[in-house]
Amino acid sequence: MLIDYAAITHLGRVRKNNEDAYLVSALDGEEPHVNSLSRTPKVCQVGLLAAVADGMGGAAAGEIASREGLASIAVYLFGHWGRFPAAEATEEGLFRALIGAAEEASAAVLRYSDEDRTARGMGSTLTATVIWNGHLYLCQVGDSRAYLYRRPQMLQLTKDQTLVNEMITSGFLTQDQARTHPQRSMITQALGCPQPIKAAIGKVALRRGDRLLICSDGLHGEIGDDEIKGVLERGYSPRRSLELMLEGALAHGGRDNVTGLLLHLDDPAFPLPLPDEEIRVSIPDFETLGINGNGVFARIGRIFSGKS
Repeated sequence: MLIDYAAITHLGRVRKNNEDAYLVSALDGEEPHVNSLSRTPKVCQVGLLAAVADGMGGAAAGEIASREGLASIAVYLFGHWGRFPAAEATEEGLFRALIGAAEEASAAVLRYSDEDRTARGMGSTLTATVIWNGHLYLCQVGDSRAYLYRRPQMLQLTKDQTLVNEMITSGFLTQDQARTHPQRSMITQALGCPQPIKAAIGKVALRRGDRLLICSDGLHGEIGDDEIKGVLERGYSPRRSLELMLEGALAHGGRDNVTGLLLHLDDPAFPLPLPDEEIRVSIPDFETLGINGNGVFARIGRIFSGKS
């Protein structure tokens, strides 16, 4: 796959530590490099992993949680997906691997917090995607987001697993009220939760020219969807687009760490979009897969902890 991508992460204007992390990794067994784009894989038949995590826990615990989670995801996906011959790869196997990877990442964060008393209560969001066989496969825990821009439309692929989102679904809040609600950052799922997590998964057919943005709430919470779409419409390089988004987030206050990962999917192997073709997220049949989980747009219960 020939994919141009860039990443950016920033402390913001308020926080003392940057607890965000990002990862782009070919699922080839090599050591994953969190927060580094020094490796630029051009071809990867078993898929390309792109993910963002937003840690929490105070002191350095949040930084550790996000990085531990991403590293664990990459290692698990190689061991349970990437190491097998391409001829044996199936979509069902990839979905199972994504669910297992999220569960193992959560367990890894929890083990670390159990071993280090100063890290008790740490956790992390996770938005992970695997690009394989012309499709995007999603795994979501928390409130970091994935967007897909396909001119002229943009769709938020994931649904925030937050208390206010549940209140919106239940009719207790409007979208406008949720933007300023004091508990808007309280997530209902996170890596490191003592109880089993319920990751949300889904699939999207990719088209040539698609733009995939994965970002923490320090970006989407400051500039909003309209401003994100406005930047993507300009057609700049991935790096320049992210710089403009960061400038916007900081101009709006930069109250949290800001992280974005942007991929331009211009490989000729992707088919061109049909006229007026809509972006659609499909949710797998969990009974067929033999796994427990939720679709990307599923409603998830249980509050994890306040995420400031």
